[in-house]
Amino acid sequence: MKTDIVSKMSRLSRALLAATLALAGTASVKAQNFFDNTISGINLGNASGGLNAAQGGAGNHRHWAIFTLGGNVTITDPIPYTPSATHGPNDPAYYASAGSADVYGNIGISGSGILSMTNSYIDGFVTEATAGSNTLAGNGANPYFLGGGINIDSAYLAAGAASAITASNTAAGLGATTGTVTTVAYSSGTKTEANLGITGSLAGNTYVLNLTDLILSGASTILTLHGTATTNYVFNIDRYMTLGGGAKIRIDGTSGLTDANVLYNIRKNDNSFGNNASANGTQYDVTLSGGSEVHGIILATTRAVKETGD
Repeated sequence: MKTDIVSKMSRLSRALLAATLALAGTASVKAQNFFDNTISGINLGNASGGLNAAQGGAGNHRHWAIFTLGGNVTITDPIPYTPSATHGPNDPAYYASAGSADVYGNIGISGSGILSMTNSYIDGFVTEATAGSNTLAGNGANPYFLGGGINIDSAYLAAGAASAITASNTAAGLGATTGTVTTVAYSSGTKTEANLGITGSLAGNTYVLNLTDLILSGASTILTLHGTATTNYVFNIDRYMTLGGGAKIRIDGTSGLTDANVLYNIRKNDNSFGNNASANGTQYDVTLSGGSEVHGIILATTRAVKETGD
């Protein structure tokens, strides 16, 4: 699974989280993305994981793989990992998916969130709000980090939490792109943005889908999104975001589209988008299981995000 998560996390098991931030802006046309730019009013600010100025980005971002708004992050790996290489925080190899670390990139924990690890390893550093309050435990004899340690920066984290909430609210306020579907439930076959109701030229456009559910299941189920460095996707999801059984959402980056151009904004089940007859305010977990794969940014400001089974 390769994903960047901005969320309130309560449990995360066997998390293989790969920060893909070094991919941003590598196309011939500089990418306009949710990490480094304001897209349709959406700006992740300090909750961003984008490239810093030295790397051609817009700001001094922290390369988050996980940024939690005060919830807990628990990473459990059945097989202990012993690191064999050290990467610096600005080294492109820092974001490579090679090796068997559980998280590639950095973790930001705002508020009173707690990071707990068992047999797991972060190829990055952790920033917390207050020294000693965000307990890290259970990692055996292995150290936690490569190229970093534990940093304290409560102001940066607080600003990031506020930015994440504002970004989520802004995204939710966008009108759906004309002709797009209101729910996605695939259990087989290969799909593209055309199956979502998106047609015509992709360059220079931000496509908004206001969905009740985004549910993919089965190893043969693959949704591939296409676009250029100036294409963006916003998936506003009111109820379920669930991938299981090896289902995949992939990015075709041959024309410049990157993971940082795709935002999954999971909201409270309150029928925000008028599609969901069973809205009841329940906070359904985001679930990724069974070897499923997601590319993009998961923005889930009030949800738990669970990843199990590779």
